[in-house]
Amino acid sequence: MSDSINNTAQGGNATPAQGDNRTFSQDDVNRIVSERLAKEKTKNEAELVKKEAELAQRELTLVAKELLSNKGLPVELYEALNLTSKEAMEKSISIIQGVIGKIERPQLTFKGAVPATGGSETEPKDDGDANIREAMGLPKK
Repeated sequence: MSDSINNTAQGGNATPAQGDNRTFSQDDVNRIVSERLAKEKTKNEAELVKKEAELAQRELTLVAKELLSNKGLPVELYEALNLTSKEAMEKSISIIQGVIGKIERPQLTFKGAVPATGGSETEPKDDGDANIREAMGLPKK
């Protein structure tokens, strides 16, 4: 057997090993080729289905980002959405929008703050120092 390997490596004709003296009929060849073609076709179809699913997911992600942006919501929220279908994605955005709409945004007010405009020069201005000291627990001046 090593002689046949050496002959092949040196460009000579390899002699078949014992037991490899099979001959195939045309029907056998056709069957083998058909099986291999079917296998490749199935493999290619599976790859195509996978690529189509990936493309659909990318498209849905882009649509989600655009919808979030159009509704004035942070685009980063797309990661929290259900992106299994367009309907599920729209429902997720609707829920998030409703929740964010219910959140009260606190208004910050400062005691003793003097408005930048208005007031007169004769009125004493409170710089808020006493209020800040009180809030910090410091003694009054």
